[in-house]
Amino acid sequence: MSLKRLTVFLLRDVSDPDDAIRPAKSPDSMLLDATSGLDGRFYYQRSHQNAPSWVTEVNSVLRAPISAVFSASASGLLILRASGRFFAITFGYGKGFLDPSKIQRQFGLRVALNRIDPAQIRSMDTKTFEDMVVTKNTQTSKSSDIPTFGVDVSRDILRAVAGEPRDKAFAKRLAGSDALVLSLDLALTDVTAKCEELLTAYEDTMYRDDFEWIDHLEIVEDEARVSELDELLEAQLQAADTRQTHMATPEPIAWEDIDAFRISGTYKREYDDLDLDEYLAALGPKAAGITISKLKSRDVSIRYTRSGDFDGVWNVYQCLVSEQRIQGQLFALIEGRWFAISDTLVRQVDTYLATLSNRTPGIDNAAPGEVEPDYNQRMALAYPEKLLLLDAKIKRPGGSSTGIEFCDLLSASGDLIHVKRKSRSSTLSHLFAQGAVSATTFVSDGPYRDELRAHIQQTAPVGTQHQWLDLVPGSGSVVDKSRYTVCYVVLTSRAESGTGWLPFFSKLNLMQHGKQLHTLGFDVSLTALQN
Repeated sequence: MSLKRLTVFLLRDVSDPDDAIRPAKSPDSMLLDATSGLDGRFYYQRSHQNAPSWVTEVNSVLRAPISAVFSASASGLLILRASGRFFAITFGYGKGFLDPSKIQRQFGLRVALNRIDPAQIRSMDTKTFEDMVVTKNTQTSKSSDIPTFGVDVSRDILRAVAGEPRDKAFAKRLAGSDALVLSLDLALTDVTAKCEELLTAYEDTMYRDDFEWIDHLEIVEDEARVSELDELLEAQLQAADTRQTHMATPEPIAWEDIDAFRISGTYKREYDDLDLDEYLAALGPKAAGITISKLKSRDVSIRYTRSGDFDGVWNVYQCLVSEQRIQGQLFALIEGRWFAISDTLVRQVDTYLATLSNRTPGIDNAAPGEVEPDYNQRMALAYPEKLLLLDAKIKRPGGSSTGIEFCDLLSASGDLIHVKRKSRSSTLSHLFAQGAVSATTFVSDGPYRDELRAHIQQTAPVGTQHQWLDLVPGSGSVVDKSRYTVCYVVLTSRAESGTGWLPFFSKLNLMQHGKQLHTLGFDVSLTALQN
């Protein structure tokens, strides 16, 4: 009998199979048969049958209870040596035995990218990190090439890829992230040779021909540098300084199944979402004594609606997203790992942002705590001769289900002003996208402009309609884009000149949308105002 599916991890900092086992775990283990040709050890846990949690609930509405409905889980882990490195092969839930710190990150991703035919990709998992984390899994009905997946190489981080290899003798199909999953026909006694082949593929650099952009982020392996970064983060959290750090789930979750979160150390408090400021506030005076070690030992649990029980999923450290600089080099903490962001990418972003217009829309600071709708209305009332309130969504003709907000405030000089209050619970991603979507629609959709003109005629102060209608040509006219500037205005307690106050991944997002606007012919500006 042969294996049809193989899940492989490359291990690091391991000199003996036992070194790879999670300290909290104590699985049974057995030596391997000397005649197998394998050098390693097998770990396992005896499975127990249990009735699923839903059985009790269902029985409460049945005339007679159902019985003999059980589920069982089995866990196996084979750790073996090949080419001087240790590999872990998991069976069932065997990954749970592994110490996460011993896993060589992105091993499977690197092997897959080096061996997959770039024209035969089946799925890609990407993440976009900002003050919000956007996770996307894109699959195709048949193998396709990279452009089909709509990956933005300037800002998307590739987490996993699946497809067909160039050499079908290597495997039938590959899927790689930290682990590598192979569909193949392989005898277990031949696993050592396959692992040697995988190590060669991992060390290859062929991926740079088609996927060189994944090197924008490089995992920091230097323990001294990791400690230095952790110390910076630790000091900031002890001082309740969250300007460079927030919380996010480190992997996709089914939000419709989530009832609540719980973070150990906060007295069984339940959270609707993961929020760093809320967590630190819940710690109270103990927050001043927070350490990286404590963050790694405190579980983040989820209560699923289907079970009612809290299950530990991650630790707090894994849920932190942070940006830190050391000697000018930018680093990001993502999913419990520090990444060095390439200087090339940083320069590209900074160079672009330096091209943004210096134009400011000439509006006032916000009052402390003032929300966007109140601020927009106050500005329009304060400057009726130069500002029109357009804080409303205009539906596009043709049966569109949602409206598009042209801008929050339209200025007499052609500023399309989009306002966002930056608080701990809000993100700028919607702000930047709003500017790009509305400008694109404004240029390309004449009927949309007709709807917008009708809205202005109904809502603009009496006697001023002609002034504003002159800025919104009807469907029979061409939009002169040189008349307009898309002005992003952020109301923040950290109002500063320039863009240094903006997190790097937010800058990356702004660059993407700003380039789109510049291509359309619009100027773009960014202004921070005190709130």
